[in-house]
Amino acid sequence: MANLADSEKRSPEEHKRLLNLHNSFKPVWLTETVQLGPWLPSDRDVLVEFLNDPRVYPFFSGPPYPYTLKDADAWLALRVDRMTKTGGTPLDFAFRDMARGGKAVGCISISNESDDVLEGDDIGYWLAPDYRGLGLMAKALKIMLYRVSVVEVGKRKFNAHAFVGNYASRKTLEKVGFVVQENMSGTIVKDGKEIPRWVLRLYLTDEDVARWGEEIHKATPIPLVVL
Repeated sequence: MANLADSEKRSPEEHKRLLNLHNSFKPVWLTETVQLGPWLPSDRDVLVEFLNDPRVYPFFSGPPYPYTLKDADAWLALRVDRMTKTGGTPLDFAFRDMARGGKAVGCISISNESDDVLEGDDIGYWLAPDYRGLGLMAKALKIMLYRVSVVEVGKRKFNAHAFVGNYASRKTLEKVGFVVQENMSGTIVKDGKEIPRWVLRLYLTDEDVARWGEEIHKATPIPLVVL
């Protein structure tokens, strides 16, 4: 994954080239109205809206709180650094409801770490409350894990966490194929408190990869109705 040193060495022309490559990612349709696409500078207000939402924030382990426009701008500035080295594909994707003017309503972040690194979180995600429980996240995770990590990076082993008690997140991961590691446990300090987390892992075989490819190729958008 790119680091600060990489960014400092990059010329303005190279930055522009990579940014154009990032923004040219062809969106993936999940439903008749919701697609996955690259994050844009214009999404800064949406990030502040949802990352401060009390229905969303408690399940995060990373972003600062309160989340400010300065935080959003800093994160969005990392888009060029968060790309695969082979295909120049983004590693952070926005869910966009095109029936609402393309408003970003969620996020998926995918890892491009090697299989040798199996400690942190290989995926991260959140959805606006109105879009939960519709099967969006599990479908999006499988598509992006396959297209980015499996195909481009060659990654087959994944590590993930969910706060103990957050059964919705655990269920989403299990639908993708992650399995809770009963002999492992993890904790994180949030708001000065130590919070226990489930450790979940996914190991893909060649057969799994082939099956995923067939499933994704045959997949069609699922209906979505949000009031």
